[in-house]
Amino acid sequence: MKKLLLIQPGPFGDIFLCAPIAKWYADRGYEVHWPVTEKFLPTLEYFNYVKPILLSEEKLHSDWLRSDVMKIIPMMGEYDKVINLADRGPHPTAQRFDENFELCKYRLAEVPFEEKNKLVWTRDVEREESLFKLLEFKEPYAVVHAVDSLGQKADVPQISINIVEIRIVDGYNIPDWYGVLAKASEIYCVESSIHQFMDGAVNSLTEERYLLKRPAVDEGARFTVSRNWNLRYIGEDSIIRG
Repeated sequence: MKKLLLIQPGPFGDIFLCAPIAKWYADRGYEVHWPVTEKFLPTLEYFNYVKPILLSEEKLHSDWLRSDVMKIIPMMGEYDKVINLADRGPHPTAQRFDENFELCKYRLAEVPFEEKNKLVWTRDVEREESLFKLLEFKEPYAVVHAVDSLGQKADVPQISINIVEIRIVDGYNIPDWYGVLAKASEIYCVESSIHQFMDGAVNSLTEERYLLKRPAVDEGARFTVSRNWNLRYIGEDSIIRG
């Protein structure tokens, strides 16, 4: 079997963004190896079409992503195909001025961008149901994820039904929220790792999906393509920045 090395050691949003790329190649006969540090390993275990490689915690650079890429590069000669999707490393970025990071990764991988919305993962229904019961809320409800990766909170519009806020719950991973998301009447989400996961599962979620503006992003701009979300609160005419 041909072996493929996928270089994208994190963060979480990029892992969900790139998992369909791994599936694309696995379906075409490749054994896909994906190196990550221990922090990201539990997330990769939801994708039974990849073989995770555990990276050491050694720091080769002050930028953690650049450091992890530097640890992966010596492995490249062992593979039939290498797809380097990391936008930071000892190499210059391959992103073009006229594309965002998502489009860049799919172009580099030579995978149709539509695959982004076809995320496949191994569901743990027991864990999903356990999390649903743990949260103790009543239907109908809206799911809200308003805090971005910088810890800044987006403005949330007034919501007339019960609200379930996505947060870190010990013992549960992002895919374990799928049971909660699938039953939501409305979803409000800042551009984030949660949003990237939902983008992959978009056809199984409510059509009442609204993107929220990240505080760090300029007015009238967004940074993801996300064609399957209502842009009312982020700007229908918002420009996609790189």
